[in-house]
Amino acid sequence: MDTAKLVGLAFLGGGIFLLIAYGIYKALENVTSIDPVILISSLAILFGIVVLLIATAMDKKSGEEKKIKKEDLEP
Repeated sequence: MDTAKLVGLAFLGGGIFLLIAYGIYKALENVTSIDPVILISSLAILFGIVVLLIATAMDKKSGEEKKIKKEDLEP
């Protein structure tokens, strides 16, 4: 993957993450009685899901470039 695509993906993922984080922040301004442990663990779970999705997409993309040898196609 060349550098421009990687930088583009980083900006895309960062922008989406910031929008989601800002939405969660605005929603939590209205809710005043939330347990900090629940908040931190929920944010950790959301961040983990985002990281796993990005890692899976990047792994799948790198796997598409694999060349199949002619001897692998024979029975």
